[in-house]
Amino acid sequence: MRVLPDKEELMIRVRDLKSSRKVEEGRKAILSLSQLVLPFSLARAKRLLDAADKYCSFLNFPREIRHYLYTNNTSESFNSTLARFEEELGGYFPSLRSLEVYLYVSIHESNSRWKFRPMSVIRHYSYHLKQLHASRFQVSLDEDF
Repeated sequence: MRVLPDKEELMIRVRDLKSSRKVEEGRKAILSLSQLVLPFSLARAKRLLDAADKYCSFLNFPREIRHYLYTNNTSESFNSTLARFEEELGGYFPSLRSLEVYLYVSIHESNSRWKFRPMSVIRHYSYHLKQLHASRFQVSLDEDF
């Protein structure tokens, strides 16, 4: 029988990780979680520590941006577009070719919504970063970097 860490203690540590707002808090929570898991699975503890930089880089984004990054809206939007096409065709795709065409249209629609029309919050921070870059490196805002 495999022994696992106390579930309640594990849930507390995971909650601490999810509620982290700063990079230091995130690193501390991941370290705490990996220490809890270490006696039971060395490999899992190592994977947690290896993923710490990736998770903490997420925390470097402003809080307003994190909301949009930490979501599955893109896949939900794609799935709903595909479901709408399926419904229009009577509940099934008549051929593989029609499925391919509708997949292409779904991907194109998703790209146009998410890629070509960025959200105002993300656009705001993008412009802010361009201003910082222009002032720091004495370049025009019109130049690409």
